[in-house]
Amino acid sequence: MPDEPMKLSSAEFEQQFFAGAKKIKLEIEVLKETHEEIQAVIERNGWEAEEGLRILLTLGLGYAQGQQVLEADDESRAHLAEQLNQMASELAVMKFRTFSFMRDNQTLEMRMGALRNSVTGLEGVVHRLRPERDAFKEEVEQLRAELATCSERLAQFEGGQPEPVVSENISLVNRFKSMLRRD
Repeated sequence: MPDEPMKLSSAEFEQQFFAGAKKIKLEIEVLKETHEEIQAVIERNGWEAEEGLRILLTLGLGYAQGQQVLEADDESRAHLAEQLNQMASELAVMKFRTFSFMRDNQTLEMRMGALRNSVTGLEGVVHRLRPERDAFKEEVEQLRAELATCSERLAQFEGGQPEPVVSENISLVNRFKSMLRRD
């Protein structure tokens, strides 16, 4: 099979095979006996309830169309046969694409599981590091307070206004700190 069907995105696939398609809700009343018979057929075939109803409705439609073919003239039969061939080829492509989408979905589900595990692990790391970050913030505030105190003391020794501490003066501040610790 060529790789072309694999290149279609889900949006392109939808546009190609379901252009203009819309879902409608169908409600009908049937006798309880008929409903029970329908349920029995659905259960026997292992179908889900909605899926089974769709299948049975489509089978009935196919039967009616088959009856139409049997009663139609040769030109109508040829047209219906052509439609059947077209639908069969589209069904084959749709089945293949559906299989591919299912496989891709399984891959995405596994990746999503791995990503959830990663997020959970990272949340644990963040939770574990928050107290450490808060302690560092507190320590920085204490060091700033100490630096302000040292700057004030230095200003008292010099009798003037303290200079703002900039990166070039860090070594000077460190020397003053060591002098103050000796006092």
